[in-house]
Amino acid sequence: MATLHPFTKALHERENGMADETVATWIKTAERTSTLDILPPALDAETWKKLVAELHTILGKDGVLTNHEHRIRYADPYAEHQDEKEQERRGSAATLFPVTVEHVQAILKLCNTHSIPIWTVSRGKNLGYGGAAPRVKGSIILDLQRMGKVIEVNDKYSYYTVEPGVTFFDIYNAIKKQKKNIWCSVPALGWGSVVGNALDRGWGYTPAGDHSNQICGIEVVLADGTVVRTGMGALDNSVCWPLFRGGYGPTYESMFSQSNFGVVTKLSLWASPSPEGFMMCRVDVENEEDLAPLIDTFRDLLIHDAIQNHPLIGNLPRELVKRGPRTKFYDGKDAIPDSRLKELQKELDLGFWSARFGLYGPQEIVEANFKRCQKAFAKMPTAKLTGRAFYAPEGKEYLHPEDLPVECRTVETGTPSLLALNAVKYRGPDGGHISFSPILPADGKSALEFYYAAKKRCVAKGFDYFGGLHLYPRHLAMINMMYFDRQSDKERHDANELFVELVRLAREHGYSEYRAHIDYMDLVAEQFDFNGRSLMKLNERVKDALDPKGILSPGKQGIWPERYKAAAGKANGVNGANGVNGGH
Repeated sequence: MATLHPFTKALHERENGMADETVATWIKTAERTSTLDILPPALDAETWKKLVAELHTILGKDGVLTNHEHRIRYADPYAEHQDEKEQERRGSAATLFPVTVEHVQAILKLCNTHSIPIWTVSRGKNLGYGGAAPRVKGSIILDLQRMGKVIEVNDKYSYYTVEPGVTFFDIYNAIKKQKKNIWCSVPALGWGSVVGNALDRGWGYTPAGDHSNQICGIEVVLADGTVVRTGMGALDNSVCWPLFRGGYGPTYESMFSQSNFGVVTKLSLWASPSPEGFMMCRVDVENEEDLAPLIDTFRDLLIHDAIQNHPLIGNLPRELVKRGPRTKFYDGKDAIPDSRLKELQKELDLGFWSARFGLYGPQEIVEANFKRCQKAFAKMPTAKLTGRAFYAPEGKEYLHPEDLPVECRTVETGTPSLLALNAVKYRGPDGGHISFSPILPADGKSALEFYYAAKKRCVAKGFDYFGGLHLYPRHLAMINMMYFDRQSDKERHDANELFVELVRLAREHGYSEYRAHIDYMDLVAEQFDFNGRSLMKLNERVKDALDPKGILSPGKQGIWPERYKAAAGKANGVNGANGVNGGH
């Protein structure tokens, strides 16, 4: 029996037990399939054996993972295929665990020598987008979780500098231990990497929650082993590296977001200073069509700085996920009918759409901004706005998450959790999901129209539409989580087929995703078609210049190095990885 996926302990023991149970379910399913011998492309077994021995010399006994244990821990737990077919498509050869930059350099040297593809992950927790699995069969997984140093937590300038193995639990605990006046920013699941989340344009829920736009200074190892520091970090012993993004000349931070141009080994992220007070707020609206005025009201409040963090708007099915399995509310195999949703609304006393957000600052500012919100939402007849405020305890200048009641230590306070893992059990104890993540304008009419069109496609496939709209002043990410029972071949297949339909539907409306599951990176990349896909051609030119042997995460975001282009071209369509995997 394989050991569990390693993860940093949660803040509460019951969450650790829940995570152990979830991962044990994945492993139990994976154990039904025998492990195939997967070799790196063009390597024979004897050469691979010698190379593994050399990697052990570099990384130590625990620095290399192969065979059955490796396969169980580094397969995508939510993959469409749960058998040998998945290994034949994108099974990997081994996982390496570097601890230092020098380790990374030595690994890259060996992989360049043998032209072995590497798939880099920070912790491999990008669930719903492929997890830690690679695109090219025979890749080596470069797992950076043991590069886990919190290098600095600075509350004078409100930033932290970390290595890629640092989780959101790690940074939260470091801030608490060092008694710094910072609120970290966390996504729904705290076991992921601070660096990996920021590089993949993930987000948290505090005012500095737009993580990719808070990056200030990156250390990256290029394919040839060269170590580069961006911005002011290009000065040896720079004191302004985490303070000024611009540096001198061109800037390159965003070049390493969602790319395969280098291996990021350090990153600084600007964070929110601890506020004097915090108000947790919620708005419920009664009707499905109320989404349009709800978005427009929020946009106006955001763009005029009445709200400092980004609101999260969810529909009724999204609320149901938090409250138990689907069978608790509806026994049918089809999508929950609108008539039943109306009944559930009344039974649970919920709006069809609800939104949560936070207000931050001194009491007079929080109260003034809440009044602005009250005035704005009063124009919506069905809107119900509530708020609960907390302020720094007597004798303290700033409020810390630990000052709040346990039930109020939410992601809006920068408190990491694992509770969101329960959602995957919605359609069965062994559940999974694939995430559809298009970007739309922050416009109510546009969002409502696309919601109706996407919901129709979901219903036709038997899926409930789970709307999670992350709203910013000028855009919104309209996340749709397609939950499925992993024990059902039909549900897994239908969820993946639905994803493809939704990508094409979004393109008809002039939209596309901002991130994608590894199976569909080529499909999504193809949607960005201006001027003969000139942006992708630029990406490919940069890729071939920096990584001439194409070893770093080939195919990530649809960026293929020259040596893979012919095979990738043959595989264009639903799954660009298939054709590549077989030919190298």
